[in-house]
Amino acid sequence: MMKNVYEMLRDVCSQNKDRIFFVRQNETYADLLKKVKQRAVLLAQRFGIKKGDTVAILSGNTPEFIKSYFAILSQGAHALMLDTGLSQAEHLNMMARTNCKLALAQKSHFVDGGPTMFDIETIDDTDENDFVAADVDRNDIAMMSFTSGSTGNPKVVGLTHDNLLSLAQGALFYEPVIHPGYTFYGFLPLYHIYGVVINIIAPIILRGQLLLQPILNPREFLKDFKEYRPEVIPAVPRIWEGFYKKIVDTAREKHMYTVMRMVMSSRRVLRAIGLGCIVDKVTKPVHDIFGGNTKVLVSAGATLKPTIRKFFESLDFVVGDCYGLTETTGPANFNFAFRRPDGSMYYAGPLPGNEIQIHDPDKDGVGEIWMRGNMVMPGYLDNDEANAAAFEDGWFKTGDLGKLDKYGRLIVKGRKKQVIVLDSGKNVYPDELEDLYLQNDEILAAAVFEYVIAGKIVPFAVFQVKPGTTVNRVAMLLKASNLKIAPYKWVKHFAITEEELPQTSAKKIKHFAVKEMLDNGAFQRAE
Repeated sequence: MMKNVYEMLRDVCSQNKDRIFFVRQNETYADLLKKVKQRAVLLAQRFGIKKGDTVAILSGNTPEFIKSYFAILSQGAHALMLDTGLSQAEHLNMMARTNCKLALAQKSHFVDGGPTMFDIETIDDTDENDFVAADVDRNDIAMMSFTSGSTGNPKVVGLTHDNLLSLAQGALFYEPVIHPGYTFYGFLPLYHIYGVVINIIAPIILRGQLLLQPILNPREFLKDFKEYRPEVIPAVPRIWEGFYKKIVDTAREKHMYTVMRMVMSSRRVLRAIGLGCIVDKVTKPVHDIFGGNTKVLVSAGATLKPTIRKFFESLDFVVGDCYGLTETTGPANFNFAFRRPDGSMYYAGPLPGNEIQIHDPDKDGVGEIWMRGNMVMPGYLDNDEANAAAFEDGWFKTGDLGKLDKYGRLIVKGRKKQVIVLDSGKNVYPDELEDLYLQNDEILAAAVFEYVIAGKIVPFAVFQVKPGTTVNRVAMLLKASNLKIAPYKWVKHFAITEEELPQTSAKKIKHFAVKEMLDNGAFQRAE
């Protein structure tokens, strides 16, 4: 049994030494292991890094990030994952709170007044033969991340080697879908738990290839898709929503949307009677957007609207819709429909070794999502109060609300704190309404939250709309959409903007920030 993450890396690299790992750099697994060892020697000999020390990583998506990550862990040190989008003051505070000894950073992110800064992109000239792995146990802390709480001091999540190895073992469950040699696209920030899961651990354990993209520009994505034709594309829901709207808009411009929907809904029957060519004619142009070779789309970091998942599944993609938190080492649950080797269909569930439950569900089956298992963190570091609030009888209380459908798929309703409780006592779930209104092409993003108007609690929405879309037009769209839901859920009060709504690094809309901007008159309100 592997004791730590470095042993996992060593074993996989040794068994696949001639396989390509970094696609753009044309570097093999053997190259990766060699450079991890060289960086580890540098850490030990030049900076005296040893077991228990904290080393920060402050960098965009480069191969050096991943090499440094494994090198830090190989020495028994803790990798402190810093969000490049935060301020220097926040970086300094986080490094001070974790007694950080060294920061491996790109020069553009160097900060004064903290630990020693070292250019992460430096080419190491150390001798890999001097490498010595630390004696690291599965229960030792491997990495630390700060939660992105919107209020108060963020908590520090400490994930162990066991958490990460359990993630790796669990990922093997998806070998029928993600085959050795598949290329993973890597534009998601590596400092985020989603980036760690899908662009560091998963490609290694599944013997894949990694195509890193440090520039967050859709034009660069499309260029890479065409040139490298990746099989696995991970993204956040906002990206998939953008692709969805672009595909639908294009189909409508060509007067093909109605035909497209008919073919997509009948695709299984058409293939069964030998008319698969009709299905291919509709799906091929969409697949060509992603390079023509993409098999798996993965979504995480926020809630993927069910309509978006079903849309891409109907286009013959396997869609992995992941729910999880940093505290659960990412994927606490996967909605991932695929056919297993025995011919049966698999629809959803947590990775092996983990359980999920809907705690205290209401009459509609909605309750708080609880999780326990080998991917749940041992606890927030040095924070007994937060741990007492977060755990109960071995279960981690996520603070999110959800329900399970007949296939066991998790439907996330939103944060427990964001549920709108009307004066009537009825609950309104913002995620459900946002999904509904986003089905209108002119609405690009939505934030629904509790608001008080004329002394009554109501659901209020702020919409990012296409340029030229008026308040009156949005009112008409809402009126039509509202007919699909119970009247008590209707959004009747709203505001619009053509500017992008504030988001986290994982592209989640910051509802509290939107509400604050609304109060400050930033948006055009409907009368």
